[in-house]
Amino acid sequence: MRQFQRNLLILLFFPLLTLAQTPDKQKLKEYIIPDKGDTIRFYIHTSDHLTKEKVFLYLQGSGDLPIVNGDDKEPCCYNNYPKKLMAEFPKDYAFVYIQKVGLPYYAKTLNNYTPSQTFIRRNNVLERAETANKVINYIKKKIYPNAKTIAVLGHSEGSDVVAKLATINKNITHICFSAGNATPQIFNDILFIRRQMQEAKLSAAQAQDKIDELMKGYNQVYQNPDSVKDYFNGDTYKWNTAINEPPIENLLKLKIPIFVTIGSHDDKVPVETSDLITAEFIRHRKTNLKSKVYLNCNHNFEEIKEDGTKINHWKEMFFDFLNLIEKDFK
Repeated sequence: MRQFQRNLLILLFFPLLTLAQTPDKQKLKEYIIPDKGDTIRFYIHTSDHLTKEKVFLYLQGSGDLPIVNGDDKEPCCYNNYPKKLMAEFPKDYAFVYIQKVGLPYYAKTLNNYTPSQTFIRRNNVLERAETANKVINYIKKKIYPNAKTIAVLGHSEGSDVVAKLATINKNITHICFSAGNATPQIFNDILFIRRQMQEAKLSAAQAQDKIDELMKGYNQVYQNPDSVKDYFNGDTYKWNTAINEPPIENLLKLKIPIFVTIGSHDDKVPVETSDLITAEFIRHRKTNLKSKVYLNCNHNFEEIKEDGTKINHWKEMFFDFLNLIEKDFK
């Protein structure tokens, strides 16, 4: 009887299983690490199963979506997961992608989709850095113990994560701080308001009112900094507290090679905050920094020409980092 019930269940759910996107369909191998009663899931893309001496970890920006949604009968949507880039990466690298704790690998549709409470509780820069630290240590110990290069690129919010991560994980050999704000998030917001004022999009009074309101909100955050029930600007107090740890302070602690990249027309991060990194490294007489500003590019390294045509420099930015690694940042 039990065998019949098992067979019946398999028949009932087989169509769902065959339609669902699974990691192996994307040439990914899934690894699981139990952690604090939750589960860390990370994925490695390789074109073969050979031992690797080079590992590349990509830390994505903000977002609360599954890696993949859709099924085999409709176009798939890849959310923050660089499917094409993985396939084009040099074969001597193992490409690693960590899904944020509490988010699924797959959802057939995003209709009525909501992130889990686990994600809300653990979604912040400090938690993400701790998670990535455990993943790198796991990889070094159990998957690629002979890895000599462990490079990490963090984009947008991921840049804050990589700056923190590199201070706590000594296996990392190179990092790329991409489209990131060197200062606290509050200063990021203030700079954009001041820009709007200078561009006459806001009057001086309107700009000051906005900044005063912003300061008031941040002051409220720091009255209960660990709260995951209270929200400010669409994110939990805990997320806001973590994102306001200045990455420049972490970057200056590092001795490993650092590559800083940003678009000159970044629409999410003031490019001046990237210039601050270079200026501070000069002031501290540190020589482990290279930087590149991608002219006329936005936050995602997309260049928009005067005639409206678009040129994507996303892959170029990744490969610029790889080239620097191969040349030992010389």
